[in-house]
Amino acid sequence: MNILLTNDDGFDSVGIRILKEKLSKYGHVVIMAPKGAMSAKSCSKTFGVSLPVVEQEKDIFSCGGTPADCVAVALTSLSTKFDLVVSGVNNGVNIANDTLYSGTIGACLEALTYGVPAIAMSCEFNFEIVEKYFDDVWNFIIKNNLIDKHYILNVNYPKGKVVKDIQLGSLYYREDHNFFLKSDGNGYQAFRDVQTEFSEEGTDCYQIEHDIVSIVPLNRGLYHPQILEDLKKKNPRLRVSF
Repeated sequence: MNILLTNDDGFDSVGIRILKEKLSKYGHVVIMAPKGAMSAKSCSKTFGVSLPVVEQEKDIFSCGGTPADCVAVALTSLSTKFDLVVSGVNNGVNIANDTLYSGTIGACLEALTYGVPAIAMSCEFNFEIVEKYFDDVWNFIIKNNLIDKHYILNVNYPKGKVVKDIQLGSLYYREDHNFFLKSDGNGYQAFRDVQTEFSEEGTDCYQIEHDIVSIVPLNRGLYHPQILEDLKKKNPRLRVSF
């Protein structure tokens, strides 16, 4: 298996080096990751300018673009035909509303546009739990045939120090309060209050609070056919004729 490894924390971050070591047991790993931190870039792409790509070490490339740029460049410009894209390990969980902004996840969604399956991995500032339980999570994914080119797997390790279970989960949207406060000069700085207690079992927010590795399938579509059908049912004559 040829594995493309990327992230949004930079090519030389702790998390990506841990993943390279772990994944090397399962295939040939090539890193193409941002030159520096690119958090919260989502699926952002760079157009109209040249992106510098530097081979820092053998099979380790830095790219002067976003995480999605890194995936696009690697899949189209490197000589390797990749079977899987893995993004992470992100330093901070990507659950609930965070999935809308995450560069870690954006890189994986970019992979789907090329027909390559992808896995995003994140932890709550605790790389030790990844090192200890990575093989268990990987074997769970492979044994249950979860990898597919039509969706990504969003994997989040629990906040504690142990893993009691690995489960598929659903995406939960927290009741976040996002706001800006005036800072120096004319600037405004972003802050947010987030929901911290969760009772809905089976959701990513609940799982990582209860020593469970959460694996949520996410797709790249903003369109939902059921919403269209519901709108048509509200008014079957929903059209304008000229």
